[in-house]
Amino acid sequence: MEQRKKVTLKDIAARTGLSVNTVSRVLNKKPYYTKEVEERVNAACKELGYIVDMNASGLRSGSTRTVAILYDDLVNPFYSYTTDIISKRLEEHGYNSIMFSNNNRSPYADYELMRAVLSRKPDGVLSFLEPAADLVPFIRSSGIPFVIFGRDGSPYGMLGINADEVRGGAAAGRHLLECGCRRPVYAGSWHDVKVCLDRQKGFTEALAAGGVELSPEQIVYAREVPFETLIERIVSMQADGVFCFNDMIAFVVVAELEARGIRVGQDIAVVGFDNVQQMLNMPRFLTSVDVGVTDFAVCGAEAMLDILEGRETERAPFIETHPAPVIVQGKTSVPRT
Repeated sequence: MEQRKKVTLKDIAARTGLSVNTVSRVLNKKPYYTKEVEERVNAACKELGYIVDMNASGLRSGSTRTVAILYDDLVNPFYSYTTDIISKRLEEHGYNSIMFSNNNRSPYADYELMRAVLSRKPDGVLSFLEPAADLVPFIRSSGIPFVIFGRDGSPYGMLGINADEVRGGAAAGRHLLECGCRRPVYAGSWHDVKVCLDRQKGFTEALAAGGVELSPEQIVYAREVPFETLIERIVSMQADGVFCFNDMIAFVVVAELEARGIRVGQDIAVVGFDNVQQMLNMPRFLTSVDVGVTDFAVCGAEAMLDILEGRETERAPFIETHPAPVIVQGKTSVPRT
């Protein structure tokens, strides 16, 4: 089979009648060219089959124009929705996004994941995962900017874009009290993840202020036990309310309880977190805590871009500018009248 000749920038320049420098600026999304020029270059690339060699380009410029985004669970629509916003904002500034997941292996960015990420030489890393504590020196030594998204970065000495999780948990607690709940359950995620514990803290404190104490038996970490165990705990305790760490847990709780003949919204109230129904056309509505997910995603992308483009900003922290109200929708929780 005859090997196809490699297409170069000179070939694109010859086809378009533009200079090699102009073609390079268009392909690297550097400023000062018209839309008509961009269309000519892109059309020539398509006709000639030109593909940018990012490895070679990165070696020359010291930049791959990519940002790695890290997750533990790709099924959660909160991740896909926020990533869509983040990746579009990055693309507007000439950066591509590459996705990595540890496939639920751990709630932390561990060495195995970070080794795979850093081998791709991204310009920055935006992580939905906190770094494993013993990995922080390794990440810092790489010299690659690392922004923790949706988590508090202060325990690691890193930039974190986070919401007021304690306040969100407290809002859920007050709402369940308004629903008349006296035997609530917290369905958390992982027992040692700060964002889970912060929501638990706010929830517990709000209940205590209303005269309801949350015992250890009323706390279940859904990512650490079979889901059946969570449901059986709720049923056996005759719980009258459940606050779930996120909406994905809440939707499954609602479905499983209703399958057992328990009337959600009447026999028991259920509250989620993230308000994912604003992002997707869900089959039913769910009462949920909403931190302003669109603004959240934009804030994460802008924080990454500020670092990559050498800007220092005085932007107020997201945690201070966006309170977390409970959005009552559907009939999964009905306040007592």
